[in-house]
Amino acid sequence: MGTIITKKYSHLAEKKGLDKAFHLALAFFPLVKDVIKSGKLREISSFAVWEARHKMGLFSKNAYIRFDEHMPFILKEDDALASYNFDENTKDEAFEIKLTRNWKLFHRDSHNTIYGCLADDNTVLYKSIDNGKTLEKLHTFKWVIKAIFISQEDVIFVDTKGEIYRSDDAGKSFLLSLNLSEKDSSIFHHYGMTQIPDGRLFIGEYGNVAKEGLWANIAYIYGSSDLGKSWERSDFLKKQGVNKHVHMIKYSKVLDRLILADGDNKKQLWISKDLIKFKFSQNPWNLVTKFHIQMGGYTSMVEHDNKMIFGTDYLGGTNFLVESYDGKKFTKKVIPDPYRRSPIHDLIRRGNEIWSVLNNPNSKDAKSLLMMSNNGGKSWKRVIEYDGTKHLIMINSGDLSAAKRISFAITAMVEGGGERGVCYEIRDKEFNG
Repeated sequence: MGTIITKKYSHLAEKKGLDKAFHLALAFFPLVKDVIKSGKLREISSFAVWEARHKMGLFSKNAYIRFDEHMPFILKEDDALASYNFDENTKDEAFEIKLTRNWKLFHRDSHNTIYGCLADDNTVLYKSIDNGKTLEKLHTFKWVIKAIFISQEDVIFVDTKGEIYRSDDAGKSFLLSLNLSEKDSSIFHHYGMTQIPDGRLFIGEYGNVAKEGLWANIAYIYGSSDLGKSWERSDFLKKQGVNKHVHMIKYSKVLDRLILADGDNKKQLWISKDLIKFKFSQNPWNLVTKFHIQMGGYTSMVEHDNKMIFGTDYLGGTNFLVESYDGKKFTKKVIPDPYRRSPIHDLIRRGNEIWSVLNNPNSKDAKSLLMMSNNGGKSWKRVIEYDGTKHLIMINSGDLSAAKRISFAITAMVEGGGERGVCYEIRDKEFNG
């Protein structure tokens, strides 16, 4: 419902002066009605406070993330996707960006073997032992592959339409591991499945499943102590009033705890209690954000320099990068215009670099961005800027550790509802192979 409201009223943010005031007046009562009906009042209230603080200059200069003077590469609508040359924009950097195999998404195991699917062949799982130069076809699934996760024991998990499959023989065979609560449910990107040091696995259920004009409540958490052979399901979030789904469940090395973020109306952040004693039946979570304006609902997270960095999911509102060393005190930085209204959907490490994608599919004025920091988030380099209504950039490397190579897909929206895309790799300039 939040996405629907954002699409319906996002044009208001792009109006100027008296024209904006006129259209706001016309839309006021329908907007209030839609907000109350959707249960979004507490979220919209936070949006209004942040918007006012930004417009009135009440955020200090240091409250915004800082970009260096480097100008980004600008994607243009009529460009040939496979012909981008980023050399000029990366000539002074330690990394280069080069065209690579057209992955939709992939994950590396402990031996650096890639398991992934291709953008134009997204029901088939492939294996590569040479960084994608050659592929071995492993398994064809009935539905599109939505996520891939590989455990520390190299057990492979593949998420398709409402089903999770597992393989403990390097992809030679797959068995159904888990049925999610709805056939259209899934794992959210790279952030919906995790493992803690003792081997236990956890999944958060995600999906936009409509039933009788409302979103189905699928906010379930799943846990397995036998590497996915069996699962226990918890409806803890539903009992706490969460109305839709789970954005993220990730293990934090910094805290030695699980981090949990629910989505839609409440957008709360939870941190688990002691993992040694962690049991679903014993309410093992501590609520961090009791009020929406404290922020939560994160859709991305990375750890670097003994701190956690979160990205907010406030489509059409004000977005923030949020840092914490202890899970108690949080420092937020505002994303400046023209990227402020673009949710932070990716955060990933490459060595000592942090890479992030901010994407807004609804507004031409709210620019989208691929950015990078090599100083732990103190400042950021704008690498690629684009119009999110015409293109989508998504980091498709599933391994969130500090890999030498990561890659991202650029997808262009084609008139009539189609799309076409390519994949680029970010790697060290001196890296050979």
